[in-house]
Amino acid sequence: MLAALVVMSVAACGDDDDNGTQPGDPPAAPAAPTVTENAGALVITWTAVTGADSYDVQRQNATGGGSFATIADDITATTYTDDTAEEGVGYNYRVIANNENGASNPGDPAFGEVGGNTAVLSGAITDDRTLDADVTYIITGIVTVDDGASLTIPAGTLLKGSVDVSPSALMVRQGGQIFSQGTVDNPVVFTSAADEGDRKRGDWGGVVINGYSICNFPADDCVGEGASGPYGAEPPVLDDDSGEMTYTRIEFAGYEVSFGNELNALTLNGVGSGTTLEYIQTHYGSDDGFEWFGGTVDLKYAVATGISDDSFDYSTGWQGRGQFWIAQQDPDDADNGFEVDGNEDDYDAEPFTDPTIYNLTLVGKGLDGAGGTDGESVDGLRLRRGTSGDIFNAIVIGFGTSGVDIDNVETQGRYTVQNSIISRNAKDLQDDDDLQDDLEQAAWNNQIGAAADPLLVDPFNRDAPDFRPGAGSPALAGFATPPSDGFFEAVDFIGAVDPDATTQWFEGWTTLVRN
Repeated sequence: MLAALVVMSVAACGDDDDNGTQPGDPPAAPAAPTVTENAGALVITWTAVTGADSYDVQRQNATGGGSFATIADDITATTYTDDTAEEGVGYNYRVIANNENGASNPGDPAFGEVGGNTAVLSGAITDDRTLDADVTYIITGIVTVDDGASLTIPAGTLLKGSVDVSPSALMVRQGGQIFSQGTVDNPVVFTSAADEGDRKRGDWGGVVINGYSICNFPADDCVGEGASGPYGAEPPVLDDDSGEMTYTRIEFAGYEVSFGNELNALTLNGVGSGTTLEYIQTHYGSDDGFEWFGGTVDLKYAVATGISDDSFDYSTGWQGRGQFWIAQQDPDDADNGFEVDGNEDDYDAEPFTDPTIYNLTLVGKGLDGAGGTDGESVDGLRLRRGTSGDIFNAIVIGFGTSGVDIDNVETQGRYTVQNSIISRNAKDLQDDDDLQDDLEQAAWNNQIGAAADPLLVDPFNRDAPDFRPGAGSPALAGFATPPSDGFFEAVDFIGAVDPDATTQWFEGWTTLVRN
């Protein structure tokens, strides 16, 4: 007997719910059903809808594509057995409620497969829950990890964001925790539910974590994009603990809820320093790869590849630490390597955005900013709107407009970029004003210009990149020594990858597949 497939969903309404239906109206749409396998058939079960006297069940071939078609109608029960489902074929099921006044809109779909090992992850997680690495989970709609609950994801687990229900995203609320515990050989992978070869940026919404740490907006304005809920606290909980993410990939994510209101691959809202983030890749996202709104969380060993907006974006008072970050941009669809803001409304708002970051490699579209599409892969480091913070040991190469662009007089005097190589960009320093002059002061020990080419082995190779500095590279000298504080690691090079490493630290658990 094949193992039972259990598909979990959370009912939106029950027999006693007041769903707002008035006499004379059709019933409300049913919640997503539950689909289970039994004796080679798929059993679809749903919660009764107030005012409904019958139901229709529709099915879509999720493996081969196509539209939904009715397979049963005028059912008076709240369960239906589909004994025509073929083994190895995935199906989406949804339910329509009927009464004498008409039919509801179709409810959200749920996935099932005979002989498969797939489950829907939907609704609110309100207790501690551990997933099974042998099951593939379909994130369907907005899935929340609520206050006091935790979601543990063991190594090797595959989670797919639904392309049939939009937006689909995983959101960890304030007080909730996520433990995504991949390994170098078995990473946790969040990806698109579309077939391989058909996946694309923006197929699903991504992962959002909300914490109780810093936000430099007024409290009422500390609300996450994409309806992810509030973040921050007064006073902030600097060491707030939202869990752990290690050896985790987030692919083909990012979703525009409305103009200027977007979900990123990984969004960190007011996340505290008690949270551990290490060895994380964001890949082919439609908005930013990593975005911080405030918080004090640290990030080590991070890769952003093929991100269509900014590879790394932080603002709103983020004051964490970072080390060993790589961005490799798509020459035909990308914005900035870093986009950094203090506060978009008040450039003097405190607490300032003030992180400390060591050892970056930011790779744009091509040597000297050539190749790709005009207007893409814009600036390597764009620092503006009163940001503070210190960046050391960065390599910035290949951007189409400039390596570094400093905007707004409030920014000058607050930031530093030191012991870094800024070379082989269309312009290494933006020359539209004199705010970039600080970068050339001797005390900052930067190497700027074509003569400072870091001689990376093969940084623009999008299938098998090599970010190690080659023989004779200026990245082998002039580096800054990070603090010995338990987070930073000692280095004797500039950039994110050790020139003497036999294996680059991102190899084995990341991906470069583009669809």
